[in-house]
Amino acid sequence: MRLPSYIASRYLFSKKKHNVINIISMICVVGICVATVALVCTLSVYNGFQQLISGLYNSFDPDLRITLVEGKTFDASLPEMKRLRNLDCVDVMAESLEENAMIRNKGKQTTITVKGVTSDYVRLIRPDSVVTSGNFMLEDGNHRFAVIGAASASLIDAGVFFVNPVSLYAPKYDVKVNVANPETAFNESDIYVSGVYSVNQQEIDNKFAFVSIDFARQLFNYGDVISTIELKLKPGADLESAKEIVASVMGPSFKIQDKHEQHEEFYRMLKIEKWITFLILFFILLIAIVNVVGSLTMLIIEKKRDIRTLLSLGASRKTVRNIFLLEGWLVSAFGAVFGVVIGLVLCLMQQHFGLLKLNNGGNSNSFIVDAYPVLVDWSDILVVLGSVLLVGFLVAWYPTRYIGKIK
Repeated sequence: MRLPSYIASRYLFSKKKHNVINIISMICVVGICVATVALVCTLSVYNGFQQLISGLYNSFDPDLRITLVEGKTFDASLPEMKRLRNLDCVDVMAESLEENAMIRNKGKQTTITVKGVTSDYVRLIRPDSVVTSGNFMLEDGNHRFAVIGAASASLIDAGVFFVNPVSLYAPKYDVKVNVANPETAFNESDIYVSGVYSVNQQEIDNKFAFVSIDFARQLFNYGDVISTIELKLKPGADLESAKEIVASVMGPSFKIQDKHEQHEEFYRMLKIEKWITFLILFFILLIAIVNVVGSLTMLIIEKKRDIRTLLSLGASRKTVRNIFLLEGWLVSAFGAVFGVVIGLVLCLMQQHFGLLKLNNGGNSNSFIVDAYPVLVDWSDILVVLGSVLLVGFLVAWYPTRYIGKIK
């Protein structure tokens, strides 16, 4: 392959008799380069947003979440609980009881998920990173408090340590609804708000109201039951092996989810959007690569005399075909390599200088971050490079078939 490579590189950089061939080749390189830059930057921005949102969820989600496969609640005194607490990989274990309810204040109301948690829950999350007002306090002597989301607090005009408490309404599951007086079908409890949390995700910020687990059991008329076990692993513990150990302890009746699986639908949709965008941009890239066919065909026609000379000197048709195949493939390769390098430079500049801002009419407080987040994933770079080089090879192969017809 040394001879075909040498002649192909000479053909690529030498001046042709017809200047239009050089122009078309240059347009091909530039087009492939621009499309590759767009692919690298777009995929990196998607990765950046995924990392950003994962970071928001990570401050709130446990390393492992255990729930029933079928059913809602289970006995809090199961023998597996003690075994689970004594595992070497488990740092913090918190039990919780979740149930839907209605929260009301000053005539305004909204549905909410009341989450009763044990005292260990504050060790599982980072309260200082999620509580934006007040503090994460659920009990103080005989007084009970709630921590609600910022979106829910805004809907019902609730604030921290207001004079008037908010009211929680939970349905009674063992009584029939009295149409004449429907309020008798609900348990009502008043509770003061001690803190407001926010993770900048609407689905989370308007979902939970954290209370003590004893208050939740009293509100819903539940006994000594829980609905969820949440685990924080020790630093350095392997997540997959810990997940397998926990699954073996709890048995097939329980479902164990890591942080990614707790928001599996969201991550799946983000990945689908990412690769649909890749396909759209790759189609544009394919149009640029197809121009190689015209450039290479014109070059073959121009070099007919060179082809006859090489054949007369004893070169095989395969060798001559490889010369033009490599020449066409090098056009795609140069465009792809330059595009990846430029894309990586732009991503690096975006990471350090924030060239593209996320401001909304000049209001920088409208978004979590000021600039588009960027994260380069080398597997994406390999996919882009491999796709361009493969398609470039196939496109370059097509016009080289003409060489076989030259006598």
